Amino acid sequence: MTLLREIHRNITSQKKEEAVPTTNIISTVVLLVTFLFGLVVNNLYLWVTGFKMPKNINTTWFFHLILSNIVFTLTMPLVAIYMLTFPHWVFGSFLCKLINVMISLGMYTNVFFLTIIGLDRYTLVYHPVWYRGHMNRRYASALCIFFWGLGILCSSPYFAFRQVRLLDDNKTVICYNDYTISAKPGNESSAIQIKWFMFGFRLLASFLLPFFVIAFCHIKIGLRMKNGNLSRSSKPYKILFITVISFFISYLPYHLWYGMSIKDSRFHKTFLDALKVIAMCLACFHYCFTPILYLLIAEKFKTVFRKSVLSLIESVLNEIFSTWNRGYEENTCIDVNAN
Repeated sequence: MTLLREIHRNITSQKKEEAVPTTNIISTVVLLVTFLFGLVVNNLYLWVTGFKMPKNINTTWFFHLILSNIVFTLTMPLVAIYMLTFPHWVFGSFLCKLINVMISLGMYTNVFFLTIIGLDRYTLVYHPVWYRGHMNRRYASALCIFFWGLGILCSSPYFAFRQVRLLDDNKTVICYNDYTISAKPGNESSAIQIKWFMFGFRLLASFLLPFFVIAFCHIKIGLRMKNGNLSRSSKPYKILFITVISFFISYLPYHLWYGMSIKDSRFHKTFLDALKVIAMCLACFHYCFTPILYLLIAEKFKTVFRKSVLSLIESVLNEIFSTWNRGYEENTCIDVNAN
């Protein structure tokens, strides 16, 4: 098949150039460092939102958002090892499918929860009476379960597409997306069409639509908070800004690389490898270091040494939630008086 011949040719040329490409070494270091930071920080947030704070709608959203971070973070050690042994896959067929499904699941659910948090905040600020009458923790939990199911559904094609294959050298086992399994034998154009469909669906469902919703909701909330003097501190504005910018910067390079890799013959291999490293670094930053930014924004640096980590995280989340609740209460009063 044309695809496998192309993979084999790229592998042969790569082995002639160097044993382990520099980009792969950089990717490995980034993955391992962010795994250690991300696992610790996200689990601390998960513990605080799940066991230290009162159960409410806000903690429900954040608990599942952090859980999606952890799903993505758990794949990093195996991907790091794969970067060192690339293109040889040493973990077998099942993990080839599972790891890629987990990566996709983490990305989809993270985007879904960021979007629903934005919509929840927007509804709370602009339609507080309706929000009070219709929204509660039970509905929030049901929505979270629904989005986990939707994420699994969106990620499930990789159980079929992801395959392992032993190359002609009888040494190298590759883990790759074989889109020809759902196309007619020998029809490469059908496989390309499936690639473009998968890319288009992911681009629309996990980037363009969510980014538009998140940006719209947070901009409107920021304007209402500023015009209505709903917050005396600049911290909530900074957190809103970080949320939107982090989402855009973290996901844009990945989707650029994804789209370009479909027609990789049109782009220089060095450029695609560099873009892949950038996309990987920014994705790791989003999943592992964004929670740290919340701490640095909401607290002065010296307080990090005065408080325990758990109490620090709890105070940060309490400040965020209390800001939302103040906006909710004040808007409720405005709506009631208007009626």
